[in-house]
Amino acid sequence: MSGITGARYVVETAAERLAREQRAQWQQFVQVRGELEALRAEAEAYRSVYGSRISRVAAGARARPNHSPHRIAAATADVALLVGRERERLRTEVLAASRQDVSGLLDAPATKAADTTRTRRQWDDSTITEPARPASRQRDDSAAQAAQAARARDDAAAQERHRARATRAAELLSRLPAATPDEVRAPCAAAVAEIAAGAPAGRAHLLLRDLEERVGAQQRAEEHVALTRRDLLTIAAPLETVPGEAAARLRKRVARLVAERADRVPDGLRAEADEVVAQADRARRRKAVADAIRVGLTDLGYRVGEGFDTALAGTGVAYAAMDSDAGYGVKVLLDRDDPVIRTQVVRAGSTRAGRSDDVAAERKFCDDYEVIKRRVRRNGIPIDQFGQIDPGRQAVQVVADEMIPAQTHGAAGQQRKQGL
Repeated sequence: MSGITGARYVVETAAERLAREQRAQWQQFVQVRGELEALRAEAEAYRSVYGSRISRVAAGARARPNHSPHRIAAATADVALLVGRERERLRTEVLAASRQDVSGLLDAPATKAADTTRTRRQWDDSTITEPARPASRQRDDSAAQAAQAARARDDAAAQERHRARATRAAELLSRLPAATPDEVRAPCAAAVAEIAAGAPAGRAHLLLRDLEERVGAQQRAEEHVALTRRDLLTIAAPLETVPGEAAARLRKRVARLVAERADRVPDGLRAEADEVVAQADRARRRKAVADAIRVGLTDLGYRVGEGFDTALAGTGVAYAAMDSDAGYGVKVLLDRDDPVIRTQVVRAGSTRAGRSDDVAAERKFCDDYEVIKRRVRRNGIPIDQFGQIDPGRQAVQVVADEMIPAQTHGAAGQQRKQGL
């Protein structure tokens, strides 16, 4: 072994596993929560068109990123059920309101036709009660009655076709997304009113075709917004699980894009968010490794200064004094971007020692390092060594005295070989 080492580590602590499970469940919750928020906004927008005939959508279950995975999953299931139920109810209410708005216009032509039919029937009855007429006149009356009956059937059929067109128009109008701008909704509503008021068949067909195209275009635009919203929520979800101003800034940006109904994700936003999350994850894992190394060193009698683990996780460098008063210590380094830990025996500048003392110190740390690795591994952080320099092959680095925590007399390190 050596006094200089390099190793890779993997953090598989209980806390790290919990963090992963929480994030996975939170990702799903954020998606269904976003669907619910969009549905609530849609209901409010429809209320501005159809009034109180459209019910408000409930807020649904709440959850936080730091809740247990089980609790987050339960909230996700509750919100998903609510979204499904409320979406169907909203669809039914909007369709009913749209039909109700045109029902008055639908009834007017029907009333007029009924009045015409009653007039014709009164005329027919009067002619039947007249005195006997010549056979030729009777034949003419029979033909007139047959023609009248045919016209009545044609009128009824025409009225049914008119009602079918008006019903179709009302259904199309109900499918117009709630966020449709007034400059699009107004001509659509006018077309429905014209069809319901009895527009000629040719004109009604043209209006229906135009209405279908307008509604289809708005639905496609709404789908783009919905897809973008899902992508934005996918980006935002992990940002809600990490601290820091950078994450908060990006969350606000994503929220603004969702509120503005963006129809595409800005270039570079996903990569920027991924990097912020990755940095936070690396920092969390570095802190876990720093804590584990601190415990391993102190258990073996090494003395660490106040804030050892904070310095190691933050700046990537920290020092521990060996369990003797000989002026030797260990320099521990964590790479910032890679899961790599390095160690190196160092000596205080004021210490007078020879080569043999340096080698002895390096060998001692080599033995202790093997114990530290095993203990850290048992705590969920396996360390896989990939590099070493044998004791005595390279001069021990000399550092300023204040780098090595103050030496104290007395026994320490008696636990070095315990727990193996």
